[in-house]
Amino acid sequence: MDAVTIGPLMLPLPRLFALLALVALLVTASLLGRRLHSELGTLGTPLIISGGIAARLGYVLGHLDAYRAEPWSVLFFWQGGMDPLWAVAGAVFYGLWHFRGRRRLQRLAQLPVVAGLGVWLGLNGGHAWLAEPATATLADQALPRMDGERLALDQWQGQPVVVNLWASWCPPCRREMPRLAEEAERHPQVRFAFVNQGEERATVAAYLERQSFSLAPVFLDRQARLRTRYEAPGLPATLFFDREGRLVDAHVGEISRAALRDALQPLLE
Repeated sequence: MDAVTIGPLMLPLPRLFALLALVALLVTASLLGRRLHSELGTLGTPLIISGGIAARLGYVLGHLDAYRAEPWSVLFFWQGGMDPLWAVAGAVFYGLWHFRGRRRLQRLAQLPVVAGLGVWLGLNGGHAWLAEPATATLADQALPRMDGERLALDQWQGQPVVVNLWASWCPPCRREMPRLAEEAERHPQVRFAFVNQGEERATVAAYLERQSFSLAPVFLDRQARLRTRYEAPGLPATLFFDREGRLVDAHVGEISRAALRDALQPLLE
């Protein structure tokens, strides 16, 4: 999957590319400050802040229905959810406003934004060009369900399928589960499979008993075979399969309601 792990830290590639773009912005601003004008050297941080606020605002405005259900989740930046066009617009506007009346500095203030945007586009474009086409399909090995029945996920081919890999010891898994359960109830035409990774049946049963929401069906994957099959670098991982059983999207880490609905939309068409 598109993520890297550094010790206990799991970082999806889109966030890593964004982080490297911010580094490029800061370095460019610092170089401009040393060589052309000292005020440009301190511009990097406010450009990032203004761009970040604008990016979040743009994303939230585009997903108002999702955030209306959990308005406080607007502040949950770790879930992702940034609009890159709004980010660029916010940073550009700040540079123009900060150096208003000084046209030369207004122009120079855009160079850090251009550098960051160039790195971001280059990394994303290079990754898209080098990445191998996704060939993963629904698993054909039978897994036990909590009700005792064994079922292979590829038996659901012909319907959209969402597979969530989770564990009860994983805080992000626990936080996202109510959203997944709610979306599963809203979309009965989509099959949801909650596949526990590596835990005993008694542990899973005790956890489910404590919850105010219901998950169905819950599978047990004691050897975490699906995590290996789909090369998930960590938990949680949510996989989206089309009607032909092909993996068309994947999300590593806690998924927001907005991101979940975005990923579900193509499956419903």
